[in-house]
Amino acid sequence: MPDDEESLSAWYARREARRRPIGERRVVSLQAGPSRGSHVDPQSPRMVQEWDGHSWQPVSIADDYSAACRAVSALDAAVAVPAPGFNPLGPGTGRHRKIPT
Repeated sequence: MPDDEESLSAWYARREARRRPIGERRVVSLQAGPSRGSHVDPQSPRMVQEWDGHSWQPVSIADDYSAACRAVSALDAAVAVPAPGFNPLGPGTGRHRKIPT
Protein backbone atom coordinates (compact mmCIF):
# COMPACT_ATOMS: atom_id res chain seq x y z
CA MET A 1 0.00 0.00 0.00
CA PRO A 2 1.62 3.31 -1.01
CA ASP A 3 1.91 6.10 1.58
CA ASP A 4 -0.68 8.14 -0.34
CA GLU A 5 -3.30 5.50 0.43
CA GLU A 6 -2.49 4.96 4.11
CA SER A 7 -5.60 5.06 6.28
CA LEU A 8 -5.91 7.71 8.95
CA SER A 9 -6.12 5.10 11.71
CA ALA A 10 -2.90 3.41 10.49
CA TRP A 11 -1.13 6.78 10.34
CA TYR A 12 -2.33 7.67 13.84
CA ALA A 13 -1.20 4.31 15.26
CA ARG A 14 2.23 4.73 13.66
CA ARG A 15 2.49 8.28 15.03
CA GLU A 16 1.48 7.24 18.56
CA ALA A 17 4.08 4.45 18.54
CA ARG A 18 6.82 7.04 17.93
CA ARG A 19 5.68 9.53 20.56
CA ARG A 20 7.33 9.83 23.96
CA PRO A 21 5.10 8.37 26.70
CA ILE A 22 3.50 10.82 29.12
CA GLY A 23 5.19 10.60 32.52
CA GLU A 24 8.66 9.77 31.18
CA ARG A 25 11.34 11.39 33.33
CA ARG A 26 14.82 12.71 32.61
CA VAL A 27 17.69 14.28 34.53
CA VAL A 28 19.18 17.67 33.60
CA SER A 29 22.30 19.26 35.08
CA LEU A 30 21.84 22.64 36.74
CA GLN A 31 25.34 23.84 35.86
CA ALA A 32 25.68 26.91 33.68
CA GLY A 33 26.91 26.38 30.16
CA PRO A 34 26.25 23.84 27.44
CA SER A 35 24.80 20.40 28.12
CA ARG A 36 27.44 17.80 28.91
CA GLY A 37 27.53 14.10 29.67
CA SER A 38 26.23 12.85 32.99
CA HIS A 39 29.72 11.62 33.93
CA VAL A 40 30.99 15.21 33.93
CA ASP A 41 30.79 16.56 37.49
CA PRO A 42 28.45 13.94 38.97
CA GLN A 43 28.40 15.83 42.30
CA SER A 44 26.56 18.88 40.86
CA PRO A 45 22.83 19.32 41.56
CA ARG A 46 20.37 17.97 38.97
CA MET A 47 16.77 18.71 38.05
CA VAL A 48 14.33 15.89 37.46
CA GLN A 49 11.86 16.70 34.68
CA GLU A 50 8.73 14.88 33.53
CA TRP A 51 7.14 14.85 30.05
CA ASP A 52 3.48 15.96 30.16
CA GLY A 53 2.73 15.31 26.50
CA HIS A 54 3.74 18.77 25.30
CA SER A 55 6.81 19.91 27.26
CA TRP A 56 9.23 18.92 30.02
CA GLN A 57 7.97 20.05 33.46
CA PRO A 58 10.23 20.32 36.55
CA VAL A 59 9.45 17.72 39.21
CA SER A 60 12.23 18.00 41.79
CA ILE A 61 15.83 18.93 42.48
CA ALA A 62 18.36 16.27 43.45
CA ASP A 63 21.65 16.82 45.27
CA ASP A 64 23.74 14.86 42.75
CA TYR A 65 23.52 12.55 39.75
CA SER A 66 23.02 9.33 41.71
CA ALA A 67 20.14 10.81 43.72
CA ALA A 68 18.54 12.04 40.50
CA CYS A 69 18.84 8.59 38.94
CA ARG A 70 17.11 7.06 41.96
CA ALA A 71 14.27 9.58 41.55
CA VAL A 72 13.90 8.66 37.86
CA SER A 73 14.37 4.91 38.06
CA ALA A 74 11.79 2.51 39.38
CA LEU A 75 14.50 -0.07 39.95
CA ASP A 76 15.14 1.08 43.52
CA ALA A 77 12.08 -0.85 44.65
CA ALA A 78 13.55 -4.05 43.24
CA VAL A 79 15.68 -6.06 45.63
CA ALA A 80 18.22 -8.64 44.54
CA VAL A 81 17.18 -12.07 45.72
CA PRO A 82 19.73 -14.89 45.52
CA ALA A 83 18.54 -17.97 43.67
CA PRO A 84 19.28 -21.11 45.72
CA GLY A 85 21.67 -23.46 44.00
CA PHE A 86 22.59 -21.01 41.23
CA ASN A 87 26.29 -20.35 40.78
CA PRO A 88 27.23 -18.46 37.61
CA LEU A 89 30.87 -19.47 38.10
CA GLY A 90 30.07 -23.13 38.66
CA PRO A 91 31.89 -26.00 36.96
CA GLY A 92 32.14 -25.77 33.22
CA THR A 93 34.23 -26.92 30.29
CA GLY A 94 35.46 -23.54 29.10
CA ARG A 95 39.18 -22.79 29.11
CA HIS A 96 38.50 -19.56 31.04
CA ARG A 97 37.08 -21.58 33.95
CA LYS A 98 40.17 -23.71 34.53
CA ILE A 99 42.17 -23.02 37.63
CA PRO A 100 45.80 -22.22 36.78
CA THR A 101 48.27 -24.80 38.12
